Amino acid sequence: MRASYPADSPLHAFTEDEVKAIFAAGSIRMCVAGEPIVTEGEAGDSMYFVIEGQAEARVHTRTVRSYGSGAYFGELSFINPGHKRSATIVAVTDAWLQVLDQKSIQSLLVSHPNAIFTLMRRTCAFLVDAERNLVGDLRRQNAELVDTIKKLEFTRLRLTEEEETARTDGLTGLSNRRCFDAELPVFMERAQAISSGLALIAMDLDHFKPVNDTLGHAAGDFVLKEVGKILRGQIRKTDLPCRVGGDEFIILLADLTEAAAKNRAESLRAAIGSFAHPGNERGIRITTTMGGTLYRPGETVEVFMRRADEALYAAKRAGRNRVHWVP
Repeated sequence: MRASYPADSPLHAFTEDEVKAIFAAGSIRMCVAGEPIVTEGEAGDSMYFVIEGQAEARVHTRTVRSYGSGAYFGELSFINPGHKRSATIVAVTDAWLQVLDQKSIQSLLVSHPNAIFTLMRRTCAFLVDAERNLVGDLRRQNAELVDTIKKLEFTRLRLTEEEETARTDGLTGLSNRRCFDAELPVFMERAQAISSGLALIAMDLDHFKPVNDTLGHAAGDFVLKEVGKILRGQIRKTDLPCRVGGDEFIILLADLTEAAAKNRAESLRAAIGSFAHPGNERGIRITTTMGGTLYRPGETVEVFMRRADEALYAAKRAGRNRVHWVP
């Protein structure tokens, strides 16, 4: 089925089985040339795949986007039922459409969750561009869009077991470097879109090597697992703790002020410095050194991470077991 669509069709992001499942979950609609498919301002709860024909999106009679075979539209109303359509979409030629409603997504979540994950991931990227073009700078001030963006976060909760395993550190249960690299740009774009604080904390364990050298790697693994438990237990579901190396960790804290981020870092540092581990009896104390900073709208991933690393190095130079913050 995928071969029948152009090479640039979004459907090629799905497997053959997933494409068939998507089409089986919905219903067919035929529109004649000139017929409105959706109308700007109306409340919607479904999205559309173009099986055959052409359609175009219009805002105040101005064409802003064209859709051909294999394209889809209406994702925002599909994710956020009741959302008012931001454009009128008209069939340019006679067109056959596949309609996915709310029952469709529930069916696919059960039978093909990875297809929903792929669809939502592509939808997130598309929505950022589409909304920017349609509503411009006012998008960032639109409370309705803020609510919609928050609802998009459900995608991370619906990852398949295979995808979750690939993004998780097997020892600590935290997210791994692959997950961090994928999620950091998403966290940054969301923070900029809704003008919300985002903190990045780079963290290393102090005196971890003596645990491995003196007590063995089993004791070292115990320490890492306990640190993972502390991080998972003291941060919110909207945050992202990651193990990115042997005793290296990165934490993303969303939707908070600089003062709140500093307090959270200090709380984590104190908890890690006081937990019981096999090295206590030999005088080996596990502490942590942290470097933190707050995202500055418009900066790149590289600049954001480099500033956190510089803060971490400064904390180490100052004597370790501390949090150093770069504004």
